[in-house]
Amino acid sequence: MPLVLPNQGEAIAVKALLNHTAPQNLSLRLYKNDKTPADGDTEANYTVADFAGYASVTLTGGSWVVVEGAPTEATYAQQTFTRSSTGAAQTIYGYYLVQVTSGKLVWAERFAAAVVITNAGETIKVTPRITAKDEVD
Repeated sequence: MPLVLPNQGEAIAVKALLNHTAPQNLSLRLYKNDKTPADGDTEANYTVADFAGYASVTLTGGSWVVVEGAPTEATYAQQTFTRSSTGAAQTIYGYYLVQVTSGKLVWAERFAAAVVITNAGETIKVTPRITAKDEVD
């Protein structure tokens, strides 16, 4: 499933590019509702995971690696979410990023296949990545 930069996220990106608003770190979160990201989404459309041991991860601005090119791509180090104890199965459909201060949705991506996490020690790994589009709509 392709990454979706919803309308709200596009506005955040343009404002940051133009220094219209102060940049904010992002919070990486897994979501557990069966949702396919869409342009009109906001953070309210996603239900954050809550399996044992789960915690969102703050991605600091200076730790992104940006490679200029055609297209330019930004990546962040792989993040691992580990279940701390065995319990009821939880299905994780993807991840989303929100601004730490405002809580606003920046982007979301559904996994190619949902991941069921049940047992202690099971992990879900996410490498946040965004690629700039070379064309203008």
